[in-house]
Amino acid sequence: MKIFVQSASVAEIREFASAGLLDGVVLSPVDLSAEDPSATVLDRLAEITVDFGVPVCVPVSAISGADIYREARDIARVSEHAIVQIPFVEDAVSPIRKLVEDGVRICATQVYSGAQAFVAAKLGASMVATDVREIDAQGRPSAEMVAQIRAVIDKCRLECDVAVTAPQSSIAFTNYLLAGADVAYVTPELFGSLLVHSLTDRGVDRYLSALSRRHKPRSL
Repeated sequence: MKIFVQSASVAEIREFASAGLLDGVVLSPVDLSAEDPSATVLDRLAEITVDFGVPVCVPVSAISGADIYREARDIARVSEHAIVQIPFVEDAVSPIRKLVEDGVRICATQVYSGAQAFVAAKLGASMVATDVREIDAQGRPSAEMVAQIRAVIDKCRLECDVAVTAPQSSIAFTNYLLAGADVAYVTPELFGSLLVHSLTDRGVDRYLSALSRRHKPRSL
């Protein structure tokens, strides 16, 4: 599963890149406004793609057809690495088709069923993204939905990655991986939790304790 770091901080992105763990970036206007209110999304997109050369997912703010198309084209002009995120509403169908014909890579977001994933992939979206928090909030098993979407994409032999946005824990991350997700949107905070386990800490403590009690030869 690929790791797309959800961050607008160049410093945080650089840490992932230095560790060899950066497969892509998710650039949210909300994150950017908190990180650097003076920066624009398009400027930060250009900076990230020049520095790291990885795919960068950037959402449109529009929800009407003509505005979606126009904003997506503006994003795509900045970098060939841009993946434009478009909410999969009815008005998005026509602009997605036109954008794909223009060679723009599209991630259809807010996809919550195999049927939606099928249509988005048929239109040419290179990725569909599910906000697993919304599914969990309804008391439904989000990993099962991810597995359903994965099965539909594979059954129909469509070229489309399945992404999950903001898994809430290392256990959830593992469940989505096993369900067939291709991409996980990972915050730096979540990534830290992927490295932690109580048994690991306990094992290290025991090892260090054993080392401290080891027999030390007398020095002459």
